[in-house]
Parts: sequence; structure tokens; C-alpha cells
Amino acid sequence: MNGFFTKYLSKFFIQQWVIGVAESSIENIIRTRKFDTAFHWIPVPMKGQLEADPFILDTGNGNFDILYEDYSLADACGKIWVMSLDSSYKVTGKKLLLDTGSHLFYPLIYREQGKIYVFPESGTAGNLCCYEYKPVSKELVFVKELLKEPLLDSTILYYNNKYWLFATRKGPFADQQLHLYYADSLLGAYKPHPGNPLVDDIGGARPAGHIIQVDGVLYRPAQNSRYTYGGSITLHKIIQLNEQQYAETFYMNLSPDASRKANTGVHGFHTINSDGKWLVADGTVWRFSLFLKFRQWVLKFGGTGKKGTINNKEGLAG
Repeated sequence: MNGFFTKYLSKFFIQQWVIGVAESSIENIIRTRKFDTAFHWIPVPMKGQLEADPFILDTGNGNFDILYEDYSLADACGKIWVMSLDSSYKVTGKKLLLDTGSHLFYPLIYREQGKIYVFPESGTAGNLCCYEYKPVSKELVFVKELLKEPLLDSTILYYNNKYWLFATRKGPFADQQLHLYYADSLLGAYKPHPGNPLVDDIGGARPAGHIIQVDGVLYRPAQNSRYTYGGSITLHKIIQLNEQQYAETFYMNLSPDASRKANTGVHGFHTINSDGKWLVADGTVWRFSLFLKFRQWVLKFGGTGKKGTINNKEGLAG
């Protein structure tokens, strides 16, 4: 969707984020450079509500959990929820996992030594914390604070005996400048990379999901907000990654426009993740509502909900 169209569309419509699920292989998409996946989009009941930043967890027997951000204009605050689905994409349950009183989003899932860790973003609060996810009881248990930094969309990769944490930072370059931190263990301590910011490009800096390894090569999904926030996802091939150097190159673009028949009504991607045979993403649907546009405008330009000020790029979709 081009910039001219979205510039005027956004004056009267709101972007509502919805979650899509597909039985598809992200590895085959990368190998073939072909993206025509048909997602099953899960409807959101209210115009003023969005569901975004999905991370998927295969729970066996064809069932899976999706951890995601739930945001409502009613209280202007993102919370972390889990929804359970069966193999026919039917939602079998939803549960609130985390509400800290500060805006939360992007619940990164990381498995290590039989445990499932979750790193929900709380850039508004200015820190990054780790929780352990209990899949049977569907609970998050606090582990520790990793960094006292206003990081956004933190994404962790284990590579060459180091843990690498990719993120942008809250502020005027939240969608434009990529930062990297590294540590010897998952829970830190993390040090900033000397090359920060590694990327300065609104079309491919902010993380958009787990880094993917295919045939020994690393691919980093990033948000492409060149024309509109959440316009599409770009994949970047990582060429060099160590404590002194970093280099990547553009590989391919992922957009629902590539498969109009399969993704009717969805006009943008924001996050994409995989767990085995399942692929999950979020897409944006434009909803006409002058009342909600006015409320969104109030929140963006100085208004505060009960949880604090939220702006469109760092709040309404994580």
C-alpha cells in the first residue's frame, strides 16, 4: 500500500491488527523466495481492540498456544494474553497472562534447557524483564530484570557461543535504528555492541520476529515502515556477526499484497514467527470510525489513558 493512499486513509480509518495462522514452512519460503501463504485470520470483536505481536508455541496433538499483545483504546494499554487453538484454527480459550500497569507488547518466546522463557517488551517502563512460561497452567512467573533500557521488540539469538539481543529504542528513531547487545548467558549481563546503531533504515531496522536459521544462514525479519507503520516485513541475510562487527543484506520482502486472494482485506505485516509446521503473523485491517480516530488522536497528542501516554508507533501495535 503506497504512502499517498495511507496518508489520506489514516485520517478517517484506524489500523486494527489481527492475528493470522497458517500451516506453512518459513524455511521453504526463504529457500524459494516465494511468499503466497494463505493465513486464517482470527477476527477481533471490537473496532477499538487489536491483537498483535504473536509468538507461537506448539503444545502437541495439533494444538498450539499464541502469546500476543492485546490492546484496547478503552484503557490505552497493552497486555500479554495467550490464546489456545486446535488444528482447525478454532480458538479454544483465552487468558490474560500479564498486566504490569505499563504498556506491554512483543512477548518473545525463547526455549532453553527444557524451560520456556518469555521476554515481553515494556519500553514505556524503560526495562526488559524475563518470565518463565508454564504451558500447563498458562502462567508467567517473573525471573529477573535483564536490562534497564527502553528497548523495543527485543529479539534474542544464540549464535557462536553468545547470546545476541537485537532491539530498537523508544524515542524518535524507534522504527529506524537497530541496536545490538550480547552476553555469555541468556539472563545476562548484556553489553552494547560497539557498532550501535547497526542499521539506520526505517525500511528494515525494527525487529519483526525470531531470527531464522536456514541451511546454516541467519535471516533477520524486520519491520518495513517506509510508507506506513507495519507496511510489510523485510528479511535480511546476516553476513557477519561478532563482538566487533555486524553486516547484513536485504534478502526478500513479505507482504500480504503478494497473495490478495489468500489475505483479502489485510494490508500489511508487522510480526512473523514459526514453531515447527505452524506460521503465525499479524496483519492490519483498516476500520472506518471517526469516534475512534478522535480518541486515537487524543491519546497520541498529549492524552493519557489510565496506564499512561501511548502513541501510535510505540503503543497501538507494539
